[in-house]
Amino acid sequence: MNLTSTSDLVRLVTASAVDIDVQAAWVDSDASNFTPGRTNTKITTATTTTIVGSPAASTQRAVTSLKIVNVHASSSNQVTVEHTDGATAVRALHVTLQAGESIEYDGKTFSAYNAAGRPVGLTALSAVDIQAFTAAGAFTWTKPTSFVPTMVMVQLYGGGGGGGGGASQTGAVVRTGGCGGGGGAMSRFFYRASDLASTENGSVGAGGTAGAGGASGADGTVGGIGGNTTFSTGDKQAVAYGGGGGQFGDNAASAGGGGGGGGHGAAGTSGSAAAGVGGGPGAPATPSGGCGATSTITATAPAGAEFGGGGGGGHTNVPANSAGGSSLRGGGGGGVGGGATVTPALVNSTAGGASNQIASGGGGAAGTNGAAPTAGTAGANGRFDLGGSGGGGGGGTITANTTGGAGGAGGTHGGGGGGGGVGANTGLGGAGGVGGVGAAYVVSW
Repeated sequence: MNLTSTSDLVRLVTASAVDIDVQAAWVDSDASNFTPGRTNTKITTATTTTIVGSPAASTQRAVTSLKIVNVHASSSNQVTVEHTDGATAVRALHVTLQAGESIEYDGKTFSAYNAAGRPVGLTALSAVDIQAFTAAGAFTWTKPTSFVPTMVMVQLYGGGGGGGGGASQTGAVVRTGGCGGGGGAMSRFFYRASDLASTENGSVGAGGTAGAGGASGADGTVGGIGGNTTFSTGDKQAVAYGGGGGQFGDNAASAGGGGGGGGHGAAGTSGSAAAGVGGGPGAPATPSGGCGATSTITATAPAGAEFGGGGGGGHTNVPANSAGGSSLRGGGGGGVGGGATVTPALVNSTAGGASNQIASGGGGAAGTNGAAPTAGTAGANGRFDLGGSGGGGGGGTITANTTGGAGGAGGTHGGGGGGGGVGANTGLGGAGGVGGVGAAYVVSW
């Protein structure tokens, strides 16, 4: 860049109050001399700053180098290099610098460097803004202002269903543990940034409530349905639906269904004497895409889901228990609490389902049966790209005056809670595990 008049300047426009350091160097020439010069400039506000001033009369100024560095510890800044003749300003470069990144001008071309000082292409200096919302309840997303985004991706996880509470009974009576809650769905949406307002409201779905264990000699209670996670409203609204609650354990030799997995079109239904149905669209018995998985009332675990939630584990009327169903990206279903046959003989509790797999189980471990039953293990928490695992079913007991083990909580990002194990009166049935809270991530670039 050459400055050939007393009104020519090079200036830097900074879009936000993020610290920028500038080092500039040049050579002035007149009829008989060549004179080098330089300036060091620190910029801490959103402003327009002259970084190379005008030459003297009858002098030509050749800019030989510019080094522009974002020295802020964590924030990005959009910077624009302009050449102006005092009347017309033209853009020489417009780029967003992340913390530690820099650009250099060598008298001919601009080059870019990452925060480690390694050269990268200028196209690599593209700003990305990630806002995460992981607490249940309302949230507000704010469109980034430190750069102008063109695209926005929204990734949502519905809340997991709560596990059912186990029954309490003694004697030659079939008694069953609570069934597992269904996993919440994971859904992903893309928007043009210009189609979204400067702020958009949403809500993170809460985990379904834990079913209470039965009082002495009584049935348990059903787990709650997981909340839906939403972003925006109207025809822009994005939703990931929650999983259904697990059926309670009873003393009537009934089959019991886990909660259905949440889908892209509907929440999973809660289990009853029939299996909880997965949320659509599609065929929940053989789920694919955004369809949640239907639970089971057999010893065979629910089919694995893809982006829908896994089905919670269920049991036959004997009882024979199934493990919680899994999902590739949605939350895993909870396992079933330990039960007892008419003999009575204990029936083992089962593990919760996992995320990132199709095969059932692999989530929170089942509690142990016996005179001192243990609680199921909580499911592993999820993350940006992965749903939570289902909690394990609580252990059961036929030892008088002993309470059943509680079901494990579902992992965050939509894991289903495990069912509670059977107790022996005057002991109580084990409580179900609470479903895992959902989550929302909004990525702008």
